[in-house]
Amino acid sequence: MSSRRLVVLLALGLLVIAGAIWLSLQRSLPRDTTVARHVLPELAGALNDVSEIKIVKAGDKAAVTLKRGSNDWMVAERAGYPADASKVRKLLIDLSQLETVEDKTSNPKHYAQLGVEDIKDAKATGTRLDLTGLKQPQQLIVGKTSGMHSAFVRVPDQAQSYLASPQISVDGEPANWLDRSLLDIPAAQVQEARIRLAAGAPYTTRRDTREQTDFAVPDLPKGRTLSNPAAANPVSSALGGLTFDDVRALAPDEDWSKDTAQTEFRLFDGTTITIQGRSADDKRWIRITAGFDPALNQKFAVSPAPVKKGDTASPASASPAAGATAPKSPAPAATSPATPAAPPAKSAAESRTESEALAKRVSGWVYEIPSYKYDTMFRPLEQLLQPAAAGKPTKPPKPTKPKKP
Repeated sequence: MSSRRLVVLLALGLLVIAGAIWLSLQRSLPRDTTVARHVLPELAGALNDVSEIKIVKAGDKAAVTLKRGSNDWMVAERAGYPADASKVRKLLIDLSQLETVEDKTSNPKHYAQLGVEDIKDAKATGTRLDLTGLKQPQQLIVGKTSGMHSAFVRVPDQAQSYLASPQISVDGEPANWLDRSLLDIPAAQVQEARIRLAAGAPYTTRRDTREQTDFAVPDLPKGRTLSNPAAANPVSSALGGLTFDDVRALAPDEDWSKDTAQTEFRLFDGTTITIQGRSADDKRWIRITAGFDPALNQKFAVSPAPVKKGDTASPASASPAAGATAPKSPAPAATSPATPAAPPAKSAAESRTESEALAKRVSGWVYEIPSYKYDTMFRPLEQLLQPAAAGKPTKPPKPTKPKKP
């Protein structure tokens, strides 16, 4: 072999070795994992296309299914009852803004440590979110949390897992996705409550005017009195801030005409709200119906405030006739700030429309409510009264007649 050919071969060999070393060095260089990247980039700008969100737990079992209706979201596991729209909206926004904080393991053997293993595994600890309605359906496994603002996540068809932020809420309880607001009627709007319990004497609490502070209980048992003047007031607050814990659809064969308590709330504007209640398995369930009583509305109708004298110019304050000398006006008296006008009273038509909307919204549903609210609605009369021994008036002794001699 000539010396020239040997030099060429040595040069080529050195080039190959140098190239191999360079590639090896490039592969061993650490990647910059601090650069944030969207975990679900296809979701940004397409939130309105999402038609269904499914929360899937271990064993590939769907725990919660949220479906977009014509107007809002619904919870499929609760017969399509309206979902908390703000909570669903926050979930979608958080998913669209989800960014990587740090790359984590891509080894399937280590997924369980982060809670991002395959959800089909019966022992999986994470949760999978399935989003449909998009051009390309999206999935995400949400694992264990890390701190207050981040969690471990993995896209199912990718090996790489991440620490990502913001922290995603993956509540697997259907009741926690419901819109739990039910009624919010101030006590000042309640004119009368008619209480009929499954056991015990029925009674009525009422106010005869809007200005009356305390509710009265007519036809008290003989010799009994209220424990205090405000004893009958709490029932009027039962409809204020009323929320529920859970809900179910009314079964076709359910009979609510027996073994139930009932309270009919009658409002000054003519709205009537009847609530039936019963206890089952330490839970308090109610049904609600609503109506409108024109006679009640007319009885307590609020008339427009009359125009006070002096609000408009009177003939005496008109300009003096031509040539006449106007009397000197006294110095203007100090006036107090004007009192803000009360909001206008609703018309009978408005009250009727609102009661019809309420009746439609609650029709066909049975609600589980907190026990303290239930007890306020259906309080026995005896709990409002002075104890019998203390409340019973002492009769004076009968005078004795002198004996005839």
